Amino acid sequence: MPVRHHRRAGTVNPVPSKPDELPDGARRQLDALFRSDPLMAELGVELLMWSPGIARVQATVNDSHTNFLGGGHGGILFCLGDIAMSFASNGYGRQAVATQIDISYHRGVRPGDLVVATASEISRTRRFAHHRVDMEANDRLVASATGTTFRTDEWLLSPEIWSDEWRQKY
Repeated sequence: MPVRHHRRAGTVNPVPSKPDELPDGARRQLDALFRSDPLMAELGVELLMWSPGIARVQATVNDSHTNFLGGGHGGILFCLGDIAMSFASNGYGRQAVATQIDISYHRGVRPGDLVVATASEISRTRRFAHHRVDMEANDRLVASATGTTFRTDEWLLSPEIWSDEWRQKY
């Protein structure tokens, strides 16, 4: 699989094309860190896959995720999108925090619906990354979002995992 590139103002920001391109041990440790997310556990969200710049999570809407009308609360969809975007943006190992998310709701969801949220990086600079998040249930788009993350100078895990080359590249 080739390396994807994003262009902005004449620069090229590569996205690793395979999970094994992460530095030794980093994938396993980041995966454990992501899976320890307390909100993810509380909501019953399952992490399906992640790599730098992309992530997919899912959850089944249950009665505690509904609003007073009995339908799925928009907050559960927002949370799924936010969680997926968090893993996609932090998948490089650089600590990234959401600064903005805009969501559109297209269809309602009901208890029992399995919702899958997929976050994909649109563009990335040293300081900011932009993502698109699609949320689907029953093979239909139920919500979509775009979001921005701020990429800090802090790195997740122990500093020796991230080589100077990796830090310069990502």
